Amino acid sequence: MTACGGAWGQHSSVHRSDDGVTLTVYGEAWGDGGDMPEPAANAIVTSVPAATYEATSGEALAYEMLNTERLQCGFGLLAQDIRLDQAAMGHLDYLAQNNAVGHFQRPGNARFTGINPGNRATAAGYDHRQVGGALLSVPFVENVEYAVRSVLSAPQALVALHGFRDVGLAWGPTAVGRTLEMVFGLAEGAVHQDAGEVLTYPCEGSAGVLASTGEEVSAPFLAEADAIWGQPILVKGASDLRVAAASITGPGGLVAIKALYGDGQTTDPNGQCKAAVACVIPVALAANTTYTATVSGTNAGAWFMSIFSFRTGAR
Repeated sequence: MTACGGAWGQHSSVHRSDDGVTLTVYGEAWGDGGDMPEPAANAIVTSVPAATYEATSGEALAYEMLNTERLQCGFGLLAQDIRLDQAAMGHLDYLAQNNAVGHFQRPGNARFTGINPGNRATAAGYDHRQVGGALLSVPFVENVEYAVRSVLSAPQALVALHGFRDVGLAWGPTAVGRTLEMVFGLAEGAVHQDAGEVLTYPCEGSAGVLASTGEEVSAPFLAEADAIWGQPILVKGASDLRVAAASITGPGGLVAIKALYGDGQTTDPNGQCKAAVACVIPVALAANTTYTATVSGTNAGAWFMSIFSFRTGAR
């Protein structure tokens, strides 16, 4: 994996909500250049220091929710890092001050702290091997739980499930709505979190995932201007991961699969689901409903089959 290329590429997309307010999702990663070695297996973190976010803040709720989802599905816990918090809060302030969107800042603008998240993490004192970012804006009427759920339902935000070890968060108003900025980090000298096996999101016992989302411009369905889809099954494995077959079954039987993106399958038009990652994207699911997913293929030279049940939330 090449650090300067980033985890799963550098892409952005815009969701249009029913009330006309944009929901903007970005998922990217920045390294310090050069080739990064394969992650060490069984480096999953299951215990981190207590976070210092104010108990009822959006940041605290987002941190708890993201870590709960990551831990349940085997991706490991993220530790709060106040330097990454500083980078996240600085970018949120920049967006608000300049009526801007996106990961990037322009030198000379008010509250400029760095062109990209890697630059801003460095400016905050975080000596990193790799830095990633996920940024999502939702309507002012929505809460941070919906923002996290939206991140986890967007293939282009797979960076939130990457093998980082640290995170910084900021939640607040910007020109396009309430915005959640996530900055993920892997410190210099640290190893990626990697379970050494196939992981999925959602996974066995996941509950409250989005039943449907969509009207996304540019991804994951370039040919459909008003595409709607259900919670994707995001599959992560070794560099040779190949998903051969996938199905989702609900109370009404088999659910139609809109796309299976990954190496050996349909090429993801946005370059996110490849090289150790596959994405199974169904049609819209029903709310408050339990589904069973079956995913099979090869990983690290061996056959695998994963069968698990998950439940959608109220929407």
